[in-house]
Formats: sequence, structure tokens, C-alpha cells
Amino acid sequence: MEILASLFEAPKSLTRLAQACNVNFGRIEHFTEPLLGRGLLKVETTEDGIKVYSVTEEGYKVYRDWLEIWRRLPLD
Repeated sequence: MEILASLFEAPKSLTRLAQACNVNFGRIEHFTEPLLGRGLLKVETTEDGIKVYSVTEEGYKVYRDWLEIWRRLPLD
């Protein structure tokens, strides 16, 4: 969810995403690949050849649903 939350704010390169989520760069793809495979993320290549990750509409729905569930949990 932290990956979706970070990309919810703005699209990011893999390096910036790893930094934002405090994940080792060598491990970030371990987390992004399943999200890409499930259609929650998409990746586009800029004119400079940089891959930029962003959240798909389905990813937004999953993230919003998760926020709603989290809000309803009794944490007292």
C-alpha cells in the first residue's frame, strides 16, 4: 500500500519510488512486479528513456478501498 500511496501523490521513477518507500533499490521490483501484473500500476518510458511508474484506475480503487477499511478499523 505504501507504493500505491507514494504513486498516488505523483508518478515516479523506480529510484525515486524506492527512496520514497524506504526500500532497497535492488528489492523494489520484487514489490512492483506483482502490482504491475495485477494491473494496479503502469509503467511508461519518457523521451529520456526513464521508466516512470504510476497508479492505474484500478490501483486508485484498491487504494481508496484500503483507506476506507483502515478508517473503519477500531484502533482504540
